[in-house]
Amino acid sequence: MKLILVMDNDNAIGRGGELLCRLPEDMKRFREITTGSVVIMGRKTYESFPKRPLPNRENLVLSRSVKEIEGAEVFTDIESVLKRVENSEKTVFVIGGEEIYRQFAPYCDEALITRVYENFGGDAFFEEIERDPAWLLAESSPAIVTGCRRIRFFRYVRK
Repeated sequence: MKLILVMDNDNAIGRGGELLCRLPEDMKRFREITTGSVVIMGRKTYESFPKRPLPNRENLVLSRSVKEIEGAEVFTDIESVLKRVENSEKTVFVIGGEEIYRQFAPYCDEALITRVYENFGGDAFFEEIERDPAWLLAESSPAIVTGCRRIRFFRYVRK
């Protein structure tokens, strides 16, 4: 499994139940990387998408409150999700939110992070993988300027 997320300078990943900002280059990259795969998310993340379910992906939603969502498989616990993807031939991505990242991170062997060099005053955060000795930086892109924002793409692998 792989984590895929956007973080700002403070390791914020969201604010008010929404993305920190809209980054066309990152959204295009996300679509290209995750198309044809399995995506795991929480209910709030699922509900934040303007188009649901995410097309050309198997949408798995972890929720304590909702039992059924059209176009997605709903699970009430992490163990059920892990069992569901255990033998998947497709790549499995964990796509958020904060609690979902925390729960699934120990089971992931790769993290694809888009770093936005800005502070957004977020209220949802993820661990600082860069300083975690369990993770190793495998690749990084040159800085890209999108609008007035500077971003970079990183790929970390679990040691």
